Amino acid sequence: MQILTIVIGIIFVLLLLSLLATTMMELLSSVFSLRGRNLVKALRNMLASSDKNEVLVDAFQQNSMYRHLTQQYGREQKGFSAPSYMSAETFQSILLDVILKGEPIDNLEEKIKTLPDEDLKNVLSQLLRESGGQRDLFRLEVQNWYNNVMDRAAGWYKRYTQKILLLMGLGIAVLFNADVVALYDRLSNDPETLEQLADAAERYVQARDQAGPIKNQAGPQVQTPPVAVPSGGGPAPVDTANMSAAPTTDAAPAPGGGYQPAEPVPATYLYSGEDASDQDFRTSLEDLKGLLNNEIAEIKRPLGLGWEGVSMRDMEAYDLMSKLLGFILTALAISMGAPFWFDLLKKLVNIRSSGSRPYEN
Repeated sequence: MQILTIVIGIIFVLLLLSLLATTMMELLSSVFSLRGRNLVKALRNMLASSDKNEVLVDAFQQNSMYRHLTQQYGREQKGFSAPSYMSAETFQSILLDVILKGEPIDNLEEKIKTLPDEDLKNVLSQLLRESGGQRDLFRLEVQNWYNNVMDRAAGWYKRYTQKILLLMGLGIAVLFNADVVALYDRLSNDPETLEQLADAAERYVQARDQAGPIKNQAGPQVQTPPVAVPSGGGPAPVDTANMSAAPTTDAAPAPGGGYQPAEPVPATYLYSGEDASDQDFRTSLEDLKGLLNNEIAEIKRPLGLGWEGVSMRDMEAYDLMSKLLGFILTALAISMGAPFWFDLLKKLVNIRSSGSRPYEN
């Protein structure tokens, strides 16, 4: 049972450090518009994979609907500006407007043949053939294509942010002197601190269960976001900008094989569909301050986290190698994300709560 308690204490420390790294990643993402840059990268891959001049990408970004997504009310954007999220309906509406250039949709097939990007031309021609020439079905096919590419873009973003999280984890481990090897040794030889840390872990799990699950803001898991509902309980606001892009009539079955495309599902890209606004930045900053001043400050003193009283010069070669290994293990653990450690901590706390305490009998 003591081993289980030690594991719970270590996982609790790793969870708090992972939350710190995740919050810092959100701040970094807001400051440098990482989600917006990833979206632009995906659009270039879709619209200009073989067109070096990126004619369609420039026209897409100059579209008024796209520009409205990048603007804030009463402010003029400076520097890089791109939306963090774009729905499939919006993408389809802008793309058709860029291709047709104000001409009627009956000229769609001819306009597709004149596109400068060969890959885009082939993809749209294929989708038009699969829809049997029906415009409404073609719109749905374009939306499904966009959602599939955004799923891949989510994978790009995860891998990119996980590399940053690994570097952040190493920096946090060195800054707080959070050595997993030394932490295990400390908890094994200090039963009083171990019991306090385990009790704090139980209280934290109970508090988080009441508050709701931990959000994986930059983490490795991607789920289809639910439909947003206002906090007041009323119906979700209607996206009037995308109403013109939606089909106005029910699509009839395609002639011949009766082909029907699947109804487009919400893209998993960006995980929640939120935009990187100043409010998000302030929220992440407050979360960071709360972690440092409350949870991490609570465990920092009893565990001896930090460099106070530690001298690297007095360490032998074995101790230095052990500390370096501990830093690397801590960094790898932090990069796994807070949701992973919270789920594991919750299971272990439930096991500990259902069993007897050490030496209780």
